[in-house]
Amino acid sequence: MASNPPPDVDRQSDPAPTGDAEILPFRSPRAKNDARQEGSPASPNAHGEPEPLSTKTLIGIGLLVIFLITTGVWLIDTLRDIGKLQDCAMQGRRNCATITVPSRDR
Repeated sequence: MASNPPPDVDRQSDPAPTGDAEILPFRSPRAKNDARQEGSPASPNAHGEPEPLSTKTLIGIGLLVIFLITTGVWLIDTLRDIGKLQDCAMQGRRNCATITVPSRDR
C-alpha cells in the first residue's frame, strides 16, 4: 500500500528532465562584492560588521525625530487646553472661553 503525501506539501521534483535545461541559483550583485571583500583582511566588513549610516541618512532621522517631538508637544498642549475648556463647561460655567481684547492704541 503506497501512502500519498498531504496535498499542502510542496513537491520539488521535476516529472522528467528536459534536455540541457539548467536551473541557476540567484546571485545578487551584493554577493559578488562580499565574496571579493572576504579575501582582504583590511576590509571593514570582512568580519560581518554592518556598514555605518551615511550623514544624509542620520540628518534625515534627526529631523524626523525633532518633527515628531515638536508635533507631540503641540498636540499635548492643544488637548490640555481643550480638556480645561470642557471641564469648565461641564461645571456649568458660561465664561469658559478666553476672550482676546485688542489693545487700544490711540
